[in-house]
Amino acid sequence: MKKQIILNVLLNLGIVFLIMSGIAAYKSGNMLILGLAIAIGVVLIYLKMVLLKYVRNQVKPELRKPPLIKQEKNKKG
Repeated sequence: MKKQIILNVLLNLGIVFLIMSGIAAYKSGNMLILGLAIAIGVVLIYLKMVLLKYVRNQVKPELRKPPLIKQEKNKKG
């Protein structure tokens, strides 16, 4: 699970960086950089969705298990 958390943080940072660079490219009029930022941003968002589905599928079986019930020990007396 630690690996997925680190990957999620890196994807978030990449998306934020690409949004900022896309805005800067648009303001400076550099459409090539803007197009690249949009294309790579779409890929990172897709990878984030795949990661979220993976984590959701890994967590669901644990939530479906019934809660543990303490069983009384048979007392011989």
